[in-house]
Formats: sequence, C-alpha cells, structure tokens
Amino acid sequence: MPKASKSKRRSVPVTACSAAGAAVPLPPIHVDGHEKIIINSQPLASLPLVGKLGKSSVETRRRINRFHTLIKEYSKLAALRAKAPAPEIDENIELVEREMAQMGGLDWYQKASLLGQCKSRGGDTSRWLVPKLRDLGLHKRGCKLRLLDVGALSCLNYAKERAWIDVVPIDLNSQEPGIYQQDFLDIGKKTDDKQTRAGEDEEDDDISPLFETPFDVICLSLVVNFIGDPTRRGDMLKQATRLLAPGGLLFLVLPLSCVTNSRYLDDERLLAIAQHLGLEKLHMHHTAKLAHYLYRLSSPATRSTRSTEEDGQFKKKLLHSAPGRNNFSIVI
Repeated sequence: MPKASKSKRRSVPVTACSAAGAAVPLPPIHVDGHEKIIINSQPLASLPLVGKLGKSSVETRRRINRFHTLIKEYSKLAALRAKAPAPEIDENIELVEREMAQMGGLDWYQKASLLGQCKSRGGDTSRWLVPKLRDLGLHKRGCKLRLLDVGALSCLNYAKERAWIDVVPIDLNSQEPGIYQQDFLDIGKKTDDKQTRAGEDEEDDDISPLFETPFDVICLSLVVNFIGDPTRRGDMLKQATRLLAPGGLLFLVLPLSCVTNSRYLDDERLLAIAQHLGLEKLHMHHTAKLAHYLYRLSSPATRSTRSTEEDGQFKKKLLHSAPGRNNFSIVI
C-alpha cells in the first residue's frame, strides 16, 4: 500500500468504526500523485461516521459526487499551499479531510462504487467493452489479450472471458486478494520495483514483470474523473499510450456530465486530445449517466521526445460559457 507522504503540518487522526464499535484505521487517500491525505490509527471521538451506503442509487451517486468534489477541493487547496503556505489554507484542508473521513474515506468510496456495479444499478462498464472486443474478432486471435484494468473494483469483471482475456487488475486501495495494489502513474518508474496483491507480503512477491510487456487493452473506467488536477488527468491518458502495444485499445469511461455539461471539455475536444496522443476513435456511446469511448493506438507513443510547446497544446480553454456548467477539463 502506498505510504503517506510526510508533512510538517498536523495530520488529522481519522478512523471508521466497525460493527463492534472498535476503531478501524482507514487507508490514506492518494491525491493527484502529489499529496496524500494522511490518515492515522487513533480514533477521533468528535468525528461521527456517516459513510453508509445509500439505500437507493440516487443517494449513493449523490454521496459519490460529493466525494469527487472534496477530492478536487483538496487538490486546489494543496496547490495553493505549495505556492504560498497560510494558516487559513491549512484550516480549510483540515475541514475537507474531516468531511472525507466522516464519509468513510477511500474505503467507503470504493465500496459504494462496487455497489454501483450491481445489475440492479446499471452493471459494470466491462459489459459494454466485451461485445466491442468480440466485434473486432479479438476473441479468435489465437492468444489471450493482455488487459490492464485500472481502478479495478472486482477481479471477476472479466471472469466469463478468461479463456481469451488475461486481466491484470490494479488499484490504489485493493479491495480483493486478486487485485494488485499499484498506482497507475507509477508504473515504469525506477523507484517502484515492487507491487503487491492485497494480503500478500510485499517483500516476498515481486510482480513487476507484469508490466514489462505492453498491454492489448487498457481500461480507464471512471478513474480519470477521480483525479482532481486536469494535468494529472492528461498524464493518465499519456501513460496509457506508453503502456499500450501498437494497435492496442484504450477504453475510457467518464461521467456524462464531464463532456456534456463542462465549460472546458466536450466530445470534440476530447477527440482532438485523443488524436494528439495517437489514438483513433473506434466507438463512442452515451448513456443516461456515462460516456464510453474506445480508441486504438494508431501510432507509437513517444511522449518523451515531444517538445514542451507541443505537450502544452491542450490547455484549459473555455468552450461553453452557459451558466450551470461544471469545470471538468483535461490538460495535455
């Protein structure tokens, strides 16, 4: 599990409570690859836990959206503190941390998201992807597809396709023994030479070879929108092109409002970003809540050779100024 970064400021001790009432430490919440919300093991008696799963999909979605808002708010505050530290900023960060902890932290968020995969609440997005892979004839190609499932909530999402899909599921806070605990943006970094599955001894199991061979498919389903920093969202897309094999597929899923109700992003803008990264659009599908995209890597990704000016081509740009829109954006 990723270790919380050190900070001179006072961290807020946060725990949840088990059914028996005992204090249970919550995992650190990794934010934008720069900071982690530090969560200690001591109970905070004045902090009531309200992180219960909603009885309806509407209530659960409302709470998940609130958690997303808090992540983005924390990211903005952390950036302000890095530029000009101030006591007021520390106080606001502490308030955000407390509310996230009250909701149950990252552990609650993942359980709520997993609940959303139930058929009664719309099912998981892999059920949209699999037919598209079959339509491309990839189930008959003779060797298994290597599929990297980023932010995996269950290692069983592609169980029915195990005869032709070899899945590598990863997540920052693994919820199942079959999911590797790994930061997607850290794959390939020299400092990270070990990843572990939940429940396994980190020192006894070196699985880094899992990431040495390029992937045929990478799934970024409802994970890019979880990142609060627009530039880090772009980094996730660039990282996907680095890890894909030539002709590999990127499956991207965003909340529909990210492309239909944003001031800074729409389908046309997202397509331009994808093409800039060497990605060709194969499929696009909108449901009542989600936007699904399937891209093919049509040219080798050589991000390290691109100039700063070229990488800065897609900055935050106002596209729609109507009131009531959100500020979601992706920056390259």
